[in-house]
Amino acid sequence: MRRVKALFYSSLSLLCLLLLFIPLIWILVEATVRGGYYILERPLEFFTDIGRPPGIPGGGIGHALQGSLYLLAMALLIGAPLGTLTGIYTAERRNSIIAKISRFVSDVIVEFPTIIVGIVAYLTLASRITGIFNTGPAALIASFSLGLIMVPITARSVEATLISISNEIREGAYSLGLKDRQVLFRILIPIAKSGIVTALLIGLAKIAGESAPIIVSNGISNFWFSNWTEPAASIPVLIYVYGLSPFNEWQTLAWAASLILLLLVLGLGFLARMVTKEVWVRV
Repeated sequence: MRRVKALFYSSLSLLCLLLLFIPLIWILVEATVRGGYYILERPLEFFTDIGRPPGIPGGGIGHALQGSLYLLAMALLIGAPLGTLTGIYTAERRNSIIAKISRFVSDVIVEFPTIIVGIVAYLTLASRITGIFNTGPAALIASFSLGLIMVPITARSVEATLISISNEIREGAYSLGLKDRQVLFRILIPIAKSGIVTALLIGLAKIAGESAPIIVSNGISNFWFSNWTEPAASIPVLIYVYGLSPFNEWQTLAWAASLILLLLVLGLGFLARMVTKEVWVRV
């Protein structure tokens, strides 16, 4: 009977795994077939040129790639320290009221539609009527939105990494006369550094494909990045705009950009998986 149950649950797990992989493989194949040849025909132009007007063949995603790198870099500067510090606090002061509130807020924000984060950021910071900076749609506001989306994901992952460290290590450090601050920065964080890097990679992979908060807070641009107070192009928004257009050239470019974005996100996920594997081996 136990063997029958084990076989049943193993088969069910395998079926779920196949159902998970089918959409992913289908999307990869579709993007490769519809856009892969475009990249192979003009690899240099694809990565260094901007989009062309409808009816003119050629063009690329150079401006969107540049804009995405700027947006993600700034979002990382905003979200990485906030998420890491929040995760450290909730792990080390897990029973405090602030930690419980922070944990609850993080769980709520993770489930939020990301477009709401973009709307709130725009109304609070960029709006000509209610905004603090009064810039209108701007790359800086989009980066701030992405950074906020990244914070709870990073915080919860960092917290889980620190909690997974054995209490015997903490007790041994305290028995040597080390203070809380010394235990944290000399013992725990060095042990958990791979897990912290993994948390940052997971958060980065999450925001890399976001388009809704960027459209709301940054707008749409088809030019090279020039200023933080102006809209910047990005790959997810380019895919959204070009993919919905009636022009075949733009649709093909959208498929090619989708393939690049998929490979980027999969690469970040694979890297995070490798680092996570190293973490659990050490623990």
